[in-house]
Amino acid sequence: MKFDTSELTIYEVELLYKNLLIEFEKGDLLLDVSTVNKIDMSVIQLFLSAKKSCLESSKSFQIIGANNEVKKIFQESGCYSLLGAIDE
Repeated sequence: MKFDTSELTIYEVELLYKNLLIEFEKGDLLLDVSTVNKIDMSVIQLFLSAKKSCLESSKSFQIIGANNEVKKIFQESGCYSLLGAIDE
């Protein structure tokens, strides 16, 4: 799932949740955040919940394409290792 926005915030979380449910039903979750420069805590919490659901359903969860700004946000939130954000 590739995002077509530079910001993922509380204002997008409801639509993002619905889209993640659709993708989850299809199978594994691969989230490409290469276009994103800002993520707030509501979206990080949603990603953590999605990862937990994937683990419970034996599906994989990956975040790819995180730029330095997004990595910094994940690190400052204390969730970088929990989310499994990887370098490309």
